Amino acid sequence: MGKVGDVLRQTRESRSLSLDEVRGALGIPMHYLQAMESGSTRLVADEFYLIPFLRRYAEFLELDPASTVAQFLGEAAREESRGGTPGTAEGGRSWLLGGIVGVAVLAIALWFLFSAS
Repeated sequence: MGKVGDVLRQTRESRSLSLDEVRGALGIPMHYLQAMESGSTRLVADEFYLIPFLRRYAEFLELDPASTVAQFLGEAAREESRGGTPGTAEGGRSWLLGGIVGVAVLAIALWFLFSAS
């Protein structure tokens, strides 16, 4: 499986959709769509909003939203562990991204646990 951004872009393009069409259909700001497809959170001022937008975009493309988000967060964590700083160019909020990743993974796990009941 490719990187999340590549999968999103390839799936969108296979359906002959432009980013502008996706933006219009979902109401997701263009810079978030570009950040998701590039696989970079550097374009997004507040990563907290990225996850719900990513879920909505995955659903729109008929991809599994939970696995898409989990893979994206895993890629962001790997980037950070390699010394990258997904949150900001200067790395001042890298600890914040780690906390957001942890909370998001926990929230997804709890959602699956309680929705299966």
